[in-house]
Amino acid sequence: MKRISILPLIFLTCFALAAWPQAQTQTKYQQYKLYDLGTLGGPDSILSFFVISVTNKGVIGGAQTAVPDPFNPNCLGPALFDMISDCNVMHAFLWKHGILTDLGALPGHHGNNGSFANAINSEGVVAGLAENGRVDPDTGYPEVHAVIWNNGKIRDLETFGGTQSDALDLNDRGQVVGWASNTTEDPFSAAFEYIVFGGVWPVTTQLRAFVWENGAKHDLGTLGGPDAMAYAINANGQIVGYSYTNDTPNPDTGIPTVDPFLWAGGKMIDLGTLGGTIGYATWLNDWGQVVGDSNLAGDETYHGFLWDRGVLRDLRPPKQNGGNYSWVYWINELGDAVGGATLSGDDLNDAMLWRFGKPIDLGAIGEDVCSEATGMNDFGQIVGISNECSGPWDPSGWATMRAFLWQKSSPMVDLNALVEENPSNLHLFWGAYINDSGEILAEGVLSTGDIHAALLVPSGDCKEDCERRIVASQNAPAVRANAGLTSPAFSKQGKWLHNRLGQRHATPGQH
Repeated sequence: MKRISILPLIFLTCFALAAWPQAQTQTKYQQYKLYDLGTLGGPDSILSFFVISVTNKGVIGGAQTAVPDPFNPNCLGPALFDMISDCNVMHAFLWKHGILTDLGALPGHHGNNGSFANAINSEGVVAGLAENGRVDPDTGYPEVHAVIWNNGKIRDLETFGGTQSDALDLNDRGQVVGWASNTTEDPFSAAFEYIVFGGVWPVTTQLRAFVWENGAKHDLGTLGGPDAMAYAINANGQIVGYSYTNDTPNPDTGIPTVDPFLWAGGKMIDLGTLGGTIGYATWLNDWGQVVGDSNLAGDETYHGFLWDRGVLRDLRPPKQNGGNYSWVYWINELGDAVGGATLSGDDLNDAMLWRFGKPIDLGAIGEDVCSEATGMNDFGQIVGISNECSGPWDPSGWATMRAFLWQKSSPMVDLNALVEENPSNLHLFWGAYINDSGEILAEGVLSTGDIHAALLVPSGDCKEDCERRIVASQNAPAVRANAGLTSPAFSKQGKWLHNRLGQRHATPGQH
């Protein structure tokens, strides 16, 4: 049985005790220097979301080239992200010290395969996916394989005999997790693939969770059903994901029951649900605390959850807000979780922080009507998006959205107001990730409608000019619209809006 070392946990205990007072007393905002990460010659670049996507080795994601995608209309960029509409070849990138490096893709007969980087560790190893130039004869879609990049070289992690796989996360021990298809026909795999992060292309065979280490890929098994997917891994080798528990479809969802799991000590532990038939994990910390989302009984609504040492806690919306939905994206090493919850009527939503299981409404910027928290560090700084309900999910709508930063004892502020210098005039509409150094990854839109990934680095205290920009942004009028229930808006790869918790899942066996 694999043992989990307690030394990292002892270190984290000391770190958390040292960090907590700062999280309680830090009220002064910093200014930031903005680095527009650019593209590889095409219109758009995009970050990897809800995972560690920046370390001291650089920032990762995907950027479009100027080359038309040979698989058009089955183009990798739009397949992964609703934000992208152009059908250009996308490649994984690594940005460091102002240099954007094309990580390339697997070799193929036409040489124009696509790729995307999902996660990076502190050693600079990158996990992701890449097309191999072949087409799945059963579906007609391109094949993609899980890959890693190490010292500029790409390595194919292959599949379990099927046509698709994806490496979603890795840790500093070099353990890589994800999913891979095998050759066993499965009528439920297509719906399973699209439950959380949207998948890439439809799959007709079973999907199996894997961990890859020391050159070998291991099937983690399932909770009793045909499919499982590994989503994230912590420093101690604990893995979270979700799995079918049987092969009998439920009448309300049309698919078998899906439960989140924690894999530890060589065993897959069923974390259960909040009463519904679909639940999954979204992240875990190094203490083994797990957050995710679950349908409630009847599968009509969903709440976020926190699992800790065998206890599944319902992270409910605040009673005073009157909403019925909540969801969670991230948990830090202190056990704080962030996400969002709907307000009365369930048409609008606010960013939420759950501390000790209690919800704290973070509000929105100025007079904005919606917000959603998508990232948080161990010092209590939170980033996300404000005013997302005010417009369509396209460049005209993004111009009315604002990336935000929130920290204790201070109001939520527009990240654009904290930028000291913005040479490309990039409008930041989503604060996606923040690390313990205060570096922020954000997505922005240009006046042309092109979207670019951006890195914000703290550059000193927010002084008079910065304070004036904050005041101006707080007083900026909000664009109000009855957008209907649009949240949660994001996922690791942007199809979650359309298939959240099986509310509008794909017909089993179909894309």
